[in-house]
Amino acid sequence: MKRVSLWMIGLLFACFCACSAPSEPVGTTADGMEDGATAPSMQPEAMLAAEESLEPLSYMRAEQEYGDSGFISYPYLMDPEYDAMNLAIQSAIRSTLDALNRATYTHCEIMCNLCGLFSVRIAVYDLGSNELLAIVPMTFRAADCAQLTLGDLFDPENERWRGLIPDIVMLQAEKDGLTLLCDVMPAADDQGYYLTADALVLVYRPYEITTYSAGWPEFSIPLNQLTEFFLPDSAPMRLISDGTGGMLEEQSRRADGGLESAIEEKETEVALP
Repeated sequence: MKRVSLWMIGLLFACFCACSAPSEPVGTTADGMEDGATAPSMQPEAMLAAEESLEPLSYMRAEQEYGDSGFISYPYLMDPEYDAMNLAIQSAIRSTLDALNRATYTHCEIMCNLCGLFSVRIAVYDLGSNELLAIVPMTFRAADCAQLTLGDLFDPENERWRGLIPDIVMLQAEKDGLTLLCDVMPAADDQGYYLTADALVLVYRPYEITTYSAGWPEFSIPLNQLTEFFLPDSAPMRLISDGTGGMLEEQSRRADGGLESAIEEKETEVALP
């Protein structure tokens, strides 16, 4: 009888544990995380490591007809990981050409393809007269395909660069013999710019600060003149620390040396009409 009682107590204890356990097993997602778990966001240190590990991005020169006349060319990044950058570049071209509403062609230069940065200068010309109609500069952070504003390059706790840049621009304009229509306003986040391996280049519209004869004036500021305004671990500081200047710039702009120009025919890959 005593053995039976012990056996019954053990059976009841086992049933109690079974009822207390979860009724269904915890599943896992494709990335090995438990269902319902939140993926950790990329920390600044991880973002920095991702940027530093990136080699120059692989791309090809894509060309296609646009509208009834004219054609466009643009860089097409080969890795699907950067499709968001492809879409942003193509959308910017489309918006610019739609606003102009005339026969045009484009010329795109890769100005910087280093240290996790991809910076392009897209020039739009009149198909008949070759007049420069627009410059569309764009700079991306490859780690997350984010397009960077001018303000994104600088330390948010040090805003003095906004007043320094206009002073540099006015000095350069005077040196180049350009007539300024007004004082250059403090630099805004949405100011057009692109990066090279060793310089920040600001792009202004006709009549924005100079006479029409100046066209689309561009002012190049060496990055090493702005070091006190960059965060120590920022991409511009890494460009400066590379210290190879013009050689890196040439390497960056010729990163597709082995890639031939290509006619892009797949509509799914091209956002332009």
